[in-house]
Amino acid sequence: MSIFAKDVAISLVDDAFVFAAQGGDVPFVLPAYVAVQEGTDRILALGAEAKAMLGKTPVNIRVERVLVEGMLVELRYAVSLFKMGLRTVRGGSFGLHPRVVVSLRTAGPVRWAVKNSAIEGGAREVYLLHVTMASAIGLDLDVQQPELKAVLTVSDDWFEFSVISLAGELVSSGGPIGSRTFSEDLRNHAVCAHQIRPERSVLEDRLFSMGVQPAKGVDVPGWEAWAGSAELGRLTWQNFSANDIAIGILPSLVKLSERIKEAIRLLPHEKQYELQRTTIHATGAAMGIPGLAEMLGMHIGMSVTPHVKEIHPSIEGARTVMKEIKLLRRNKG
Repeated sequence: MSIFAKDVAISLVDDAFVFAAQGGDVPFVLPAYVAVQEGTDRILALGAEAKAMLGKTPVNIRVERVLVEGMLVELRYAVSLFKMGLRTVRGGSFGLHPRVVVSLRTAGPVRWAVKNSAIEGGAREVYLLHVTMASAIGLDLDVQQPELKAVLTVSDDWFEFSVISLAGELVSSGGPIGSRTFSEDLRNHAVCAHQIRPERSVLEDRLFSMGVQPAKGVDVPGWEAWAGSAELGRLTWQNFSANDIAIGILPSLVKLSERIKEAIRLLPHEKQYELQRTTIHATGAAMGIPGLAEMLGMHIGMSVTPHVKEIHPSIEGARTVMKEIKLLRRNKG
């Protein structure tokens, strides 16, 4: 056991809390779910155990998702997740509580609620870091330089996009992606592509391998005619593959692209021109969808480089920032 506190990096991404101790190896991924006894706040299970109970609980037990669209929605249960994660990655440490860096997409007053939850969960000091900055650092991009860095992180139901220069964000945009997730869009539109290109059975094979069951009939609720019909017509006319069609007609993709283009238009014209000569570094759970980066780049009019990783790079970015904080404190002392 150690009497010294182990500093810890934390990232709130997708549907999990990711913890990594300073100097540790593999990060600990804690699904952001709690099982609670109905009518009380008594927690019966946390993390993976609680997530496995989804859809299988009796009427007197409910499963709560603590992290929705990358934001904490159940702060009262977040404390328990922070406690469990910090206890797990610190091993036998006791005595001083750790300093932590938390990577998150939450903005405004909720950031202070996250900070208080982490402190109540066992942290001594809490530093907050925006998820796109953490992702850029975790992808080994030199954010200190004046050259523009465009970073996009896309979960199944939310996104964050930033243009970074000199360790600051010039413009940023983020939030939910439409009213449905990418997976729901794939289910709804896979049959359209299959009917247009019936010989392309590879599409269904890919969907099944991703755990997505294609719909049996055409179901396009919320599919705006101006977006969906135009995309479907353009893609079929250009003789794209079935997989490209399935990705190209996603309403969520169209909305995501428009939000990114709106953010880019806020830059001065010379910065927009400079950005066009670079690439958007994209990461997150949704970037594992085949063809998504290529179709996103086509919609935006820029190159999109996907970084598909088993664990979100923001945790390594948070761990790097923790090292810098420790070094600054040591030099100051």
